[in-house]
Amino acid sequence: MNLYRLAIIVIPIFLAVIGCSGNKGKLINQSPDDSKATQKELIDNWSDYHVKYRNDANLIVFDPKNDDRKIIAGGKGGGVWVAVQDAEGWAKFVKNNITSDGEIIITRFDARWIGVREIRGPDNQLYGFVILPQEDACYTRLVDENTLRLRYDRRRLRP
Repeated sequence: MNLYRLAIIVIPIFLAVIGCSGNKGKLINQSPDDSKATQKELIDNWSDYHVKYRNDANLIVFDPKNDDRKIIAGGKGGGVWVAVQDAEGWAKFVKNNITSDGEIIITRFDARWIGVREIRGPDNQLYGFVILPQEDACYTRLVDENTLRLRYDRRRLRP
């Protein structure tokens, strides 16, 4: 009987550990000294990327056009993801959300700092960049060998 109880406890834990490991990417905060891209550089060179933003958050995804990797943006919380299709759409977004010096206007009362994070796959390959508040929870998961899903649900990360 004790072996049966042990198996009931150990097997689900083992399966949870196996299911939660492996196919995750990571978001890496960039310091100003070693950043591969600044907010201003990304915003100025937007046409080099597939750009998506979330309409209810200070969140912009930059997926480079010149590689075979792809970022799929999704998440919970009711927000709508908008893909930038042309210069006119980008100009409208910039006018409403970006200052003249290339910084994102913080529209949420609970966001203190907005920065650039690298989006990296499990093999540490660079998939792209995301600009979002430092406190926001954002996760990645590998869909296939060239596709990464970015999940955002507005939960706050605790320091």
